[in-house]
Amino acid sequence: MDWNEWQRVLKWRALEEGDADGVLVNAERRREATAHTRAGLASEEIKGDTLDERSESFLDKRAEWLEHEAVGWRGELIRVLALLRVPQGRWSWALMGWALVLITGYWLSDLGQSSEFNLLALPLVGLLAWNAVVIVLGVFFELMPASPLAGHGGWLAEFLANGISRAGKASKEVETGVAAAVRTRFEELAWPLAWRRLQMRLRMWLHVAAAMLAIGGAVALYARGWSREYRAVWESTLLSENQASAFFETLFKPAAKVLRTPVPLDQIPGMHRTAGKAVKSAPALPWIHLYAGTMLVLIVVPRLLLAGIGAARCGRGITRSARSLSWGNYLRGLIRAVEGGDERIQVLVHAMEATSSHREVWDRGVRERFGGMARAEYVRIPAGDEDEFAAAWQPASANLVMLFSMATTPEAEVQRRLVSDVRQRLLTKHAEPELIVLLDGTSLAGRWSPEKIAGREQLWSQMVEGLASEVIVAVRKESARANPPMS
Repeated sequence: MDWNEWQRVLKWRALEEGDADGVLVNAERRREATAHTRAGLASEEIKGDTLDERSESFLDKRAEWLEHEAVGWRGELIRVLALLRVPQGRWSWALMGWALVLITGYWLSDLGQSSEFNLLALPLVGLLAWNAVVIVLGVFFELMPASPLAGHGGWLAEFLANGISRAGKASKEVETGVAAAVRTRFEELAWPLAWRRLQMRLRMWLHVAAAMLAIGGAVALYARGWSREYRAVWESTLLSENQASAFFETLFKPAAKVLRTPVPLDQIPGMHRTAGKAVKSAPALPWIHLYAGTMLVLIVVPRLLLAGIGAARCGRGITRSARSLSWGNYLRGLIRAVEGGDERIQVLVHAMEATSSHREVWDRGVRERFGGMARAEYVRIPAGDEDEFAAAWQPASANLVMLFSMATTPEAEVQRRLVSDVRQRLLTKHAEPELIVLLDGTSLAGRWSPEKIAGREQLWSQMVEGLASEVIVAVRKESARANPPMS
């Protein structure tokens, strides 16, 4: 997938995870999208948290289906989707910058005094030296991503990130409820990728800018030589004639091979200007060809190659990072929503009343675990009657859910013993039963911090270790915007 397709997928994931109540897109429409696009993908095939090609293709097709279906949906959904944007550069900025450096390169390429083309007085010599250093560093950055310097150099992107993040927070103050939750989730998923992409593309744009600077200089050489006859000379305090010959031979050798033009070294002694006068100045055109060719071979081509390598690395890097965004639970939840047939799952409720508001949350936990078509059948276990219930209970199937209040501190002689006794009853009928412990957190919305909820979940997991196949937390959707609905 390209960057735009990843953004579309991340938008719909953020919307579904931030809008757990289904206010913007109801559960039925979400299941419909999955059923139309999963192409036989089963939840059992989803291993780990990283996307494979088949899962990636499913998410792409599903997001495309939802996007097409969103046309004509109510305005609130369209408004929220419009809020989900990432910071990114614009091609107009790049084009303006490249035009500016092209003009700068033209302006810097002064050929010398009067009608003399001083080969060593050109700013182009400095341009070649600077590019040689930067190209070596560029090769190090682009071809050795595992180096300790890789990833640095994005200070401008980070500076822009801080400014836009503050602006985003200021505009987000007026958002509440679902819109704020969805936007926050989208920024958690997409913004780190966007900043990394912007940083890598900025380096690519700078490589192209350096190539444009060199092209501007080459154009200036020919443009200035069009209306005036220049004669080539050189002067230097540091170089002798032999040293100057060696320098020019080394500098122009790559261009001479490409252009198949010999370097006129025999003219060097006569071109040496001393006491303000050259013995015999040479025609400038061959040297202009060599200078322009040198900028093409040593600046333009390497810079454009580095830009191309950077663009390819950017695409691969973003794809690799996007595939690693903990997709496992999200993917399995989507697929399970359309799995399960008409299976009825017995739910043993310990010391709680199964009210309609509670059942809405519990039903969601059962469907996410056993499939969207599974149906829960609730059986209450009164407090104090655990032993009698376990002795008389008969399992209806190999799959069972035991539901406890998360606010209750688990005890070995009560909760663990009950789970153990029920599991033993299951084993008398089924060799490989699946017993799930569901923790009800409906009364904890807004009262417990995420850290406290995680700590209590860990305590329950330790208490039923070796007995339950899995421990799931079910909370109300209001708290799910701050905490994941299921874990």
